[in-house]
Amino acid sequence: MGIGVQLNKEEKLSYSVRGKKSFPITANGLVGINLKGKCYFDKEFKERKPRGAVELAWSIFNFQKDQDVRIKIGYEICDQVPYLQIRENNWTLGADIHGKWNVRFDL
Repeated sequence: MGIGVQLNKEEKLSYSVRGKKSFPITANGLVGINLKGKCYFDKEFKERKPRGAVELAWSIFNFQKDQDVRIKIGYEICDQVPYLQIRENNWTLGADIHGKWNVRFDL
């Protein structure tokens, strides 16, 4: 569980609460189901924006030498959008059914 405070580009203060729970399917824990939820609140706690997702995650360690791969197939509950995420060490490719996609590199 996490709690956060954010100041956006319009100098508006907002708060967030998030949580994640994983349920392993296999005995070694490499395949599992993730439940994720978060909610953003405005400064007065009057406006809120909930988000939630369920994911099937598969971790493949040493896919090649020193290369780990994680594949997630998920469903964003509030927007009702299925998505796919493939992560290789620091690189992440994400795509959803509406054609939105992104590539990230984590330092």
